[in-house]
Amino acid sequence: MFLPTRRQFLAATAASPLMAHSVSAYAAATKPLQRPNILYAVSTGSWGPVTPPGQPLPLLKILDETAAAGFNGVRLTGFPAILASNNLTLEQYGDELASRGLQFSTVSFGGQYYDATQHADITAKAREALAAHQRFGATAMVFFPPSPVPKHDELEAFRKMAAYLRDLGKMAVEEYGVRMGLHNHTDTLVENQQQVNRFLESTDPRYVFCAWDSAHLLVGGCDVPTTYQKSIDRLVYTDFKDATLAPSAADYLAPNGTHYAGDSHTGKFYNAMLELGRGQIDFVPLMKLLKDANYRGWINHDLDTIRVSIDESWGISMKYIQEKLDPLYT
Repeated sequence: MFLPTRRQFLAATAASPLMAHSVSAYAAATKPLQRPNILYAVSTGSWGPVTPPGQPLPLLKILDETAAAGFNGVRLTGFPAILASNNLTLEQYGDELASRGLQFSTVSFGGQYYDATQHADITAKAREALAAHQRFGATAMVFFPPSPVPKHDELEAFRKMAAYLRDLGKMAVEEYGVRMGLHNHTDTLVENQQQVNRFLESTDPRYVFCAWDSAHLLVGGCDVPTTYQKSIDRLVYTDFKDATLAPSAADYLAPNGTHYAGDSHTGKFYNAMLELGRGQIDFVPLMKLLKDANYRGWINHDLDTIRVSIDESWGISMKYIQEKLDPLYT
């Protein structure tokens, strides 16, 4: 089966007329910014703090606001349930993307990879997600680490995880033309520098790739630029998100009323996550590294916290992208 390269897919998309669907007049009046090498995404999970508790994420509204802010696509959280909760099939979702000039980015995928009793279920779900990527010409899929294990079980968990990920990644590459990249995350099995290094050392670089999150690297205690540099040849997707190691002590209050005490574990985490340019991560050397490596693909801005509004947060970050990152590499 012929699998288009990202460049061929983007060229075909640009050459075809946009499909008319249920896009609002608000979104139709705006178009995502186009760059030759880099595509910018946001995560649908970022709308969690502004969505009333108990209600599904409003995917069509999310797509409207994504296009209006100049981003090129979204990373779907809770796939495929997020489509069902919005009464959309995968095909209809593709139409909604196209009608706004957006592209399919990826999904958030996860599982307990070290647990052999779950492998059949994980593989089946991976095939569904990989087929969606293949359908839209996306060549990288993000997967998240499993939950942590007791320290004395960690080496064995990594050994089992690495063996399974090799098989899963091989299937993804050979059957779907998609590379699976790990998104490091706090409070998981791949959080700190030792765990990140262990992941890189224990997994097969031919089939298992990286999708680093800059903010989670920093908060997890990792050296951000060094981690990117040592694994740049395995990077297939990445999250640029700012953070600080000295978060505000104030309580975190989301626009939807969700509240966490400032001295709680969750409150500290949310207060540490910031829009681009507002934390202590220097994205200039990271962007230069991507350019030197001839990186072509997605940079996702997955903001865990919204303090005022989606419009404000996306405006801050897109301004930073246009003023600081675009002059370096587009």
